Amino acid sequence: MTILISTLSEGVFISLFSVMIVFMILGIIAFIIQSLQYIFKKPEKPEIIKKPYVKPFELADITDDNMLVAGLVASIDYFEETKENVRILSIKEIN
Repeated sequence: MTILISTLSEGVFISLFSVMIVFMILGIIAFIIQSLQYIFKKPEKPEIIKKPYVKPFELADITDDNMLVAGLVASIDYFEETKENVRILSIKEIN
């Protein structure tokens, strides 16, 4: 009977000692990982510069009859050169 108690107590001691070693190693690994956070800092992201909103061109933006005629003439001329359908996306006034 004494042999059984002796081997049982040795087994419990070895088990507890092994569990302590495992948790110590886990603690060391956690400490190393936490310290790497301070050694290798993440690069800062550059600021995102927002571009001002540009209103899309609409037919209501045509304020002058000359602007309308210029757009029509330009679209007809482009159609005659390319023989493709034409869609005017923007009209800019040149001074």
